[in-house]
Parts: sequence; structure tokens; C-alpha cells
Amino acid sequence: MELRAYLKRPLPKIPPRIAAALETGGRITPTPFSHKNEILQNAALQKETGFARLPGGDYLVAMTCPMPGVTPEMIRWWFWWHAQQSIRYKLWFPGEHYGISTARKNRAYFSAPEPPDFEPNVHYPVERIGRLILPLKIAFVSPEEFGFSPALMREAGVPLIVSGHVGAVYGLIPHTEMAHIFLETEDGLTLVSRFWLGHTLKNPLLRKAMLTDATARGMAAHCCVEYRSLAAILPELYRQKDER
Repeated sequence: MELRAYLKRPLPKIPPRIAAALETGGRITPTPFSHKNEILQNAALQKETGFARLPGGDYLVAMTCPMPGVTPEMIRWWFWWHAQQSIRYKLWFPGEHYGISTARKNRAYFSAPEPPDFEPNVHYPVERIGRLILPLKIAFVSPEEFGFSPALMREAGVPLIVSGHVGAVYGLIPHTEMAHIFLETEDGLTLVSRFWLGHTLKNPLLRKAMLTDATARGMAAHCCVEYRSLAAILPELYRQKDER
């Protein structure tokens, strides 16, 4: 299938159970960023969806997504491949993803003929979250650098975590810590996502404007549709990768 054909496909709907949780915020455990490894150890935390205000005014956003037919190798390939061209980023979430570029210092990493071993890298996506269209910077780092325990990852059967530091206006305003934890299942993967919204946002005026239920709800809804969209297209894209 031509890449532009993916732009015309219908997007997944937010499941009613999750939509209901997002109306009220859901009942999630307010796990602080410093206790992130508890998510690896506690299966109940891995099933939570919604958002909660943390002490100090930050928000925790939690989302899950089944990804049948998806493998860790596909996810690793995707985060290397899609950042190389805006059309690839757009087809992930048509109408919400506007474009993407990468840091010059990572040019060799993204121009390799095959996905190299992971190295810290920077994406500059432009996307809509809620009512805002935001130019972002996401600095992807290894799970270990982010603060996850490799031993606990092995014990929990977690083959991959995609983690990074998020900032608005191409990174001039750092605001969020992001982790996508992939659990292996019998038919693929389950994604457990966490966003610590406001964790790195210092400006008090921006904190008042950005750290709201509406912002947290919008981020949760975006993540819910975004990764269900990816789950629907990634196996096919990966099978055809050598033809592109």
C-alpha cells in the first residue's frame, strides 16, 4: 500500500470504558516519577487508565493499549523509521500529526541502511494535543538513563521501554517525562504508557495555564487513539519495509 493511502483510513475510536474513565479522570494510583519502577512490579498499575493530579500540581496520565501482532523488533524499527520523513509521522495519526524532523547530531543514526543499536536521539514532532498544535522536542533516552531498573524489567518480562524528555516550542519549555512500557503477551504486546505532565515545567504562569484536567484528558485521549492507530498499521508496514 502507498503511504499516502494510510492518511485516508478511519482512525480507531476510544473504547467506551476508557472514554468514561477520562470523563472523571478514572481511579489511577498517583505514582510519582521517582517511584516509576513500581509500575514494573505491580500488575494492577499496568491496567490503569486515566489521570490524577499529584502533590505539587503535576499530573500523571496513564493509558494502556493492546497491540496484537506487534513485536519488540517492530517497535524499535518504527521509532527509527518514522522520524525520517513527515509523511511517515503523519500516517501514524492523520489529522493530528503534522510533521517531524530529527537533530543534526543524529544524522548518521537515522541515515543508516538498517536500524542500528539504540542511541539517545532527538525528534522534533509537530502535533495537535487537544486544542493546541505544538512544535515539540522529544529527547529519547535508554530506560536505564530514564531511571528504570534493568533487573526489574527482566523480572516483569518487559522487553522494551521507549522513554524520553518532552518539551514544547522545540524544547525551549521542558514539561513532561514520558515512558511507553511494552509487555509481551501471547498474541503480541500490551503498551502501558505514563506521562508525568509538568514534572520539568518550572514557570509558575505556564504551570497554571498548562496543568489542568483538560490538558491531562487531552493527552490521555491522544495517546489512546495514537497507539491503537499504530497497532493497526505497524505489522503491515513492517512486512513491506524492504519494498519502500
